[in-house]
Amino acid sequence: MNLKNVFSLFGELIKAKQTILLLYTGICSYLITVFELLNEINWFNLIHLAISLYLAVSGTTVLNMYIDRDIDAIMERTKDRPLPSGKVTAATVLTIGTVLTIMGIIIAFLTLNWLTALIIFFGFFFDVVVYSMLLKRKTKYSIIFGGIAGGLPAWAGRTAILGGLDWIGFLFLLFILAWIPVHILTLALIPKNFKGYKDAGVPMWPIVSSETQTMRVIAIGAFISSLALYEAARLLGANGIIRILWGVCCAIIIVLVIKNLVKPSNKLTFLIFKIASLYMLLGFLIVLLGVVIK
Repeated sequence: MNLKNVFSLFGELIKAKQTILLLYTGICSYLITVFELLNEINWFNLIHLAISLYLAVSGTTVLNMYIDRDIDAIMERTKDRPLPSGKVTAATVLTIGTVLTIMGIIIAFLTLNWLTALIIFFGFFFDVVVYSMLLKRKTKYSIIFGGIAGGLPAWAGRTAILGGLDWIGFLFLLFILAWIPVHILTLALIPKNFKGYKDAGVPMWPIVSSETQTMRVIAIGAFISSLALYEAARLLGANGIIRILWGVCCAIIIVLVIKNLVKPSNKLTFLIFKIASLYMLLGFLIVLLGVVIK
């Protein structure tokens, strides 16, 4: 296997886009806090935060690949992933995931502060132990704990500077926690994915509840996530025009979700799924701009 194929395989194992998205939230949260309080970036701190988050998030994702290998082999969407397709062995994946996760947590502990290292550890714990090992195959409410894990990198970005917890850091976590249903449940509603989850016996919301109830959960998630980040921007003293801009973005996705709730459409469901990641990207970027130019 040549070097290009090795990097490609590694990217598949860590779900590169997902890992980069979570890393982005942590870095944005860090920069928001910098421009709120210091106006001077500690590059040593930022680089070590980025490295520790990248390693821990990547390792956690790889461990989830190991845990879900039997489910992934059944689902059409995931059957070509490295483990079910036989590109790599289970033992290799387990080793890689464990090493990356431990390295990320240790680097955070040695170069940042104990609270940030603890938050990064909890990201692993909630995602791998609570979500994947204990709840994913038992209850539709498992996505709540997956959402907590997804929101912790953003909180870690803030505590890397503050060394303590605050309301704004919690709102960053709440934004991502509430955004998770918008992303995951719209994905689960797409017919081929719905069938995959059903065949694999994963009790996702649309499998064990009605489509209407799933749409309601998505609508509630969109509303709470929008409100959480808007309140964070307000508490940060973000520029008024920026807050209006974010309000418009929130209104667009809420209208789309409510429209899909009133008159469900596969096409609209897929559109919401496609723009959900952009929604998160824009959210943190808009708040960052609001703090920089306030």
